[in-house]
Amino acid sequence: MRTFEISSPDSRTLRTGSVSGARSITALPVTEPGVLRYDVVADDVVRMRWTWPAESAVTLWRATQGSHRELPTDWGSHRDIRSVRSAPVASLVDAQDQSLLTVSLSATVRGCDFAIGVNEEGAEQLIHLAIDDIEPTDGVRRFTLRIDLRGQHFATALKEVTDDWTTELGDRIAPVPELARQAMYSTWYSDHQHVSAESVERHARAGASYGCRAVIVDDGWQTDDTTRGYAHCGDWEPTSRTFPDMSGHVRRVHELGLDYVLWLAPPLIGAHSKAWDRLKDRTLGYVDGLSASVLDPRYREVRDHIVESCVRPVRDWGADGLKLDFLDTWAWSSPPPAPDGDCSSIDEGVELILQAITAELRRLRPELLIEFRQDYVNPRLWQFGTFLRAGDCAMDPVENRVRTIDSRLLAGDRAVHSDMLMWHPAATPETVAQQFIGAMFSTPQVSVELDALPVEQERVVRFWLGFLRDHADVLLHGVLTPSRPDARYTQVRAVGSETVVAVFANPVVRLSDSDRSVVLVNGGSESRILVEGAGPGPVDLVVSDCSGVEVHRGTTKAPELWVIDVPVAGVARIERN
Repeated sequence: MRTFEISSPDSRTLRTGSVSGARSITALPVTEPGVLRYDVVADDVVRMRWTWPAESAVTLWRATQGSHRELPTDWGSHRDIRSVRSAPVASLVDAQDQSLLTVSLSATVRGCDFAIGVNEEGAEQLIHLAIDDIEPTDGVRRFTLRIDLRGQHFATALKEVTDDWTTELGDRIAPVPELARQAMYSTWYSDHQHVSAESVERHARAGASYGCRAVIVDDGWQTDDTTRGYAHCGDWEPTSRTFPDMSGHVRRVHELGLDYVLWLAPPLIGAHSKAWDRLKDRTLGYVDGLSASVLDPRYREVRDHIVESCVRPVRDWGADGLKLDFLDTWAWSSPPPAPDGDCSSIDEGVELILQAITAELRRLRPELLIEFRQDYVNPRLWQFGTFLRAGDCAMDPVENRVRTIDSRLLAGDRAVHSDMLMWHPAATPETVAQQFIGAMFSTPQVSVELDALPVEQERVVRFWLGFLRDHADVLLHGVLTPSRPDARYTQVRAVGSETVVAVFANPVVRLSDSDRSVVLVNGGSESRILVEGAGPGPVDLVVSDCSGVEVHRGTTKAPELWVIDVPVAGVARIERN
């Protein structure tokens, strides 16, 4: 057992941590007061444990936490983090959005148990980490523990974690094509497994007229079975009934001006596939809810099968990219022995698969598109994916907001996409607009029958797709500052060449002297926004409703607390003279 010391920037708080399973732990030189780094060399599973006072914390921000924003107990806070699930970082945040403690591990860590939670006996936070899978560097299994105690805004603290990961990974990070940040059409919510070449081409034609730049063909192209299970998957060949000429079909979509992205679930194999007899003894186990088994990537023949399945759509059919799904099923607890395998862990096998797929596909298609789902936010996957889609949350603009913002905070330079936007055919214009507002700090994916929209909905969709495109520079690349993660982000601000603020549950917007051109978006339920600090000079104001129709224009001298009437799901543009 070894020990190490954690001290606050003012040295008033000191705690001693314990370490087991480590050959050595060395405190690295402090280059920023309040940021502590420790170099750890592993002999076995490394277990680290310490406590820290954080009495004003109101939430623990974690990767892939959904809407659970509690302060967990130490016994209920354990997260099994793998290369294909979540990421090794967490931040204790107070009601003023300050990070009281941000803990992270370097990108060499493939797998760990990551727990931060309230210790009931000591009324402090107990941090307990167990690191079990580390990528060797020159034959040495080592990683860095980083502890940030500076009390910064939690978004800044998380960005600096991702900056460290970016430096660490360097040129291993996959390039992100510009197309990955432009609106796309997805077939999942509109078609589910009833997708066909005809429906895809219809969606692509309509999507192109709305400005979509790619179509994502989801599950269903590979099977005639539409029961939503995966018992027939594993061969990854188009069904002749609905996709009789895959190459010709992809070519027709290209002629419409759209790129083509095809869904696959590489880990899954069903008993009705042709590959089943050959690979059935090379699985981790059966998943009842999926009606399929999960292939074991520790075997070379499994990896070869998956790589060929993923290369074929680009090489033989002309697809421009892949949507790789269910990768998190490889986060398998207690895997069976693999006596004939050639990998030390499942995570190593998964990375070998992804390395082989992306190396060959980027040779064929340098501007390759690879979509991952929100769970796959681990920095180790930055080597492979180009855009990260929020986890499934159909018709839920609040959850889409939470998931896209969470993803943005950890994505580095990966493009972040919304979950596919959908709504009822009879939805009000405001309801449709709220779907876009919930996703406005990400790249939108749309999944409704665009060529059958009522006129009122069509106006809204065209306006918001245009709005997101026109303001993309600040929405996607500006400095992102969300507020109150404990309350699912009550307000979100992006600052670049202009300032864009989305108002959700907090209607008070505070402007600084540098906010000269401001766009306010009313994502709340009340038709008013309160603005502080817009004066003292004259201010130009333009207000539009949810479909972009102007309802007010004028110049005024703003009071210190300025009440602006903005329709629900509408927009106010402020220019300070």
